[in-house]
Amino acid sequence: MLLALPLTSLLLAAPVCGPLDFDGAVAVAAQNADEIAIQRAEVAVAQADLAIARAARFVPSATVIFLTGPVPEARGTVIESTSSNRSLRGLGPFWRTDVEVIQPIFTWGRLDAARDAATAGVKAREIQVTDKMAELRVRIAQLFWGETLARKLLSIAADVEKSLADVDKRLEGLLKSGDESVKPADKYRLDVYKATLRKRKAEAEKGVEMAHGGLAATIGMSPAGVTLREVPIPVEPGDLPDVGRAVEQAERERPDLKALDQAIAARDGEVRAANAAMLPQFFVAGTFGWAYAPNRTPQFNPWVQDTFNHVGGGVALGFRQDLALPLLLTQARKARAQREMLQRQRNGLARLVAQQVEAAVAEVREARERLAAAMSALSSGRSWFRSAGLDFEAGVGEPKDVLEAYAGYIELQVDQQRAAYDLIVTRAKLDQVTGVPTRTGPSPCGQGSP
Repeated sequence: MLLALPLTSLLLAAPVCGPLDFDGAVAVAAQNADEIAIQRAEVAVAQADLAIARAARFVPSATVIFLTGPVPEARGTVIESTSSNRSLRGLGPFWRTDVEVIQPIFTWGRLDAARDAATAGVKAREIQVTDKMAELRVRIAQLFWGETLARKLLSIAADVEKSLADVDKRLEGLLKSGDESVKPADKYRLDVYKATLRKRKAEAEKGVEMAHGGLAATIGMSPAGVTLREVPIPVEPGDLPDVGRAVEQAERERPDLKALDQAIAARDGEVRAANAAMLPQFFVAGTFGWAYAPNRTPQFNPWVQDTFNHVGGGVALGFRQDLALPLLLTQARKARAQREMLQRQRNGLARLVAQQVEAAVAEVREARERLAAAMSALSSGRSWFRSAGLDFEAGVGEPKDVLEAYAGYIELQVDQQRAAYDLIVTRAKLDQVTGVPTRTGPSPCGQGSP
């Protein structure tokens, strides 16, 4: 079925991507989805923090200052001079460069702790990308198979419309011929069923449009640029998952649990860094200065220094002690409290995971039972419809029996498709809560799809 789109959308539409199957839609989302892009941007920020933490180990403080300008002439020495420091005669240029470098050599593990915290932060952000991808996969399953379901319902409605048109003609002929087995009520019953069918068809058309637009937005594309592959909804019940194994897998593989573990590791690093900040920080400092003014006499007396004409430098070993101990102690306590808060969150989430897995397994079990019941009922409904049709053809059945059997058969087809859809979605949710990794291949739509 074609969706009505504005002319401008058709003119500006990008090349069509597809037809996509479910895995293809997931791959496109991994490349284009805004939510994934935001998470990857956060990974890039965390990687920048890690680069800063690593760079802080090597020459974290280094400056060079260059000066130039006019300076009065100065000739002679400290004992004999032909110039005056009160005169501006003989102005000339000067150039001066000063370099200062500080290299930490022992910080009680402060720099290592900062690096470890930043490394854990990167890992946590990368895991959050995986977690967001698992969340998107469930949403894509709902939308992709939801559109597939709606299109299947439209296909069933088209078949029903065709069949009802034939039944309508037949009833009209029987009524005109005065057949006593057909009553006007049968015609009215058929009209009511046709009106109900139009309502169901309109709902299915709306479902197609909404699911298609939602899927396109989720995978980061325009609705006009996405087409889906025509695939049937799988009706295999599959195996019933074991609750104990599912809980163990969730505790081992859940991305949110792994991300909290990395966040706790990052807080551990912050605690170590805060404790080390209260201890002396040892460093090596180096300095070099050079200044030259051609209109001034160089001075070589060690007790005399001319800031406009000299060369000098040196290296020294030093330590720095931050004396704001009350503030440092408070910061350390805050870091420990934040670490404890994350640990509590992790413990609470671990308990919640077991409940989520049990609920997800229960939903899968229920969906399997409903699908099995729907398939069994569909087989009986098919037999019922055939039997009613044969009775009517033999003259021993009434038209209303055929209509009721046909209506029941159609409803059972719809129930089976919906049950199959529900099972697919519940299994996708179970994969999410148990931490099944989302495997994505290359996007079938290329890089930079709109």
